[in-house]
Amino acid sequence: MIDIALVPLDDRPVCRSLPALVAAVAGAHVQVPPADLLPAQRRPGDPDGLARWLAGRRADATVVALETLGLGGLIASRLRDDPVTAVLGRWAALRQGPAPVYAATVVQRTPDADDAGEEPDYWARHGRALHAYSAALHRGIGAAELPVTNVPAAIRRDFLRRRQRNHVLNQAALGLAAEGVLDTLVVGADDTAVAAVGTAEWQWLRTWTSWLELTDRVLAHPGADEIGAVLVARALAAAAGHAPRIAVACADPDGLDRVARYEPVPVGVGVASQAAAAGAEVVDHAAADAVLVVHPPQPGDADWATAPPADTDPGPAARTAALVRRLLAEGRPVALADCALGNGADPRLVAELAADGTYARLAGFAGWNTAGNTVGSALATLVAYQVGRAAGTLDRSAARRLLAHRLVDDHVWMSYARPRLRRERGTDPTRHDHVPDAETARVTDRIEHLLRERWRHLDAVPGFAVAAGSVCLPWHRTYEIDFTVEEDR
Repeated sequence: MIDIALVPLDDRPVCRSLPALVAAVAGAHVQVPPADLLPAQRRPGDPDGLARWLAGRRADATVVALETLGLGGLIASRLRDDPVTAVLGRWAALRQGPAPVYAATVVQRTPDADDAGEEPDYWARHGRALHAYSAALHRGIGAAELPVTNVPAAIRRDFLRRRQRNHVLNQAALGLAAEGVLDTLVVGADDTAVAAVGTAEWQWLRTWTSWLELTDRVLAHPGADEIGAVLVARALAAAAGHAPRIAVACADPDGLDRVARYEPVPVGVGVASQAAAAGAEVVDHAAADAVLVVHPPQPGDADWATAPPADTDPGPAARTAALVRRLLAEGRPVALADCALGNGADPRLVAELAADGTYARLAGFAGWNTAGNTVGSALATLVAYQVGRAAGTLDRSAARRLLAHRLVDDHVWMSYARPRLRRERGTDPTRHDHVPDAETARVTDRIEHLLRERWRHLDAVPGFAVAAGSVCLPWHRTYEIDFTVEEDR
């Protein structure tokens, strides 16, 4: 299989490491820039250095986050003031580096929180008000007057000036796709809502995509952090000349019509676009080679990061588990996208699948952050699995390792250990915390203990475990962790 040059969205594991884990399933390899060129939380990467790195690569394809190549990362794209001309100069490396180029860009988010951890400093005081103002602007498009808000005028203008610059860059990315510099462009909608300025921008970009007759090569759907893995899967499918035929199944009849938290469209709409972006063809059940099962969004405001529930409804979990078992009994490769709640997997579903060994028989699993993140990474894994089977390069050990890794991250950490750790530390789950250096060793030791304890109890993927001493906090907070899964000899 192929060698892919990757410029990730940032240095978080889901952006930097997940694409390589997906590629490994199909026997492929991913090259990543040196750590000193990549962004680390609010520290921007080196976009000029990244442009030089990419232009000098020898690889069979490029997967690139345009925010990183142009501005130094996702957070940097919200904070830096680089002009459009400077960004376009760095994007010139796309003409010199490995081809074909599979690129991603993100419509800037407007989070509903007074938290400046990943936004301009004024977000700490005006974040929720800006979110409400953003929604009012969207609803009032075409109105004679702007909506009333208590956000100071200077902050309103800065908020919209940054968005306008990024929207112009997203339009320029469409131009690169129309010109043929980009083989594929995915436009992600990052943590959005039905009414938001970002949703309006996303809709405008989709309209231009249609007018430019680019709908076969420009895809737009909710998501951001998973796009690197999705485009790696597309590169694998293109190199193998194989578009996996995938059916989509859901145990609840209306499940795919539900709108998940943080997203502007029904989950089924996102699945269709994510599948196309990953290089798959969605077909009916009879014609499918493999199946994506969606555990659909559940009602309410529970969220494993911001409002962890005491329990989840056993009914939907039992129905989804039964569907998975039936499909596996038919001999179908199955990947599972757990979209029940935001920011973590459904513990009842995990327990159902682990109890009788069903989980270990999956071709892929995801249940993290937003529904777009979950669906995209589950589909990417399933595409890599099917491409590997078709090409004769499937690495079953790598597939099981990724299956174990996602379960550790998406359930054992996000919906089991993280809520417990935060309660112990007295952390406000609605705001990003900071773990000081003096506490890091104690906190990571505690995390490792919780992970290993839960992992032993589940015994979901026999033969793998979290490597001792591998847990770390890449952004010095408890929202995400990094770790290594190793064979448990």
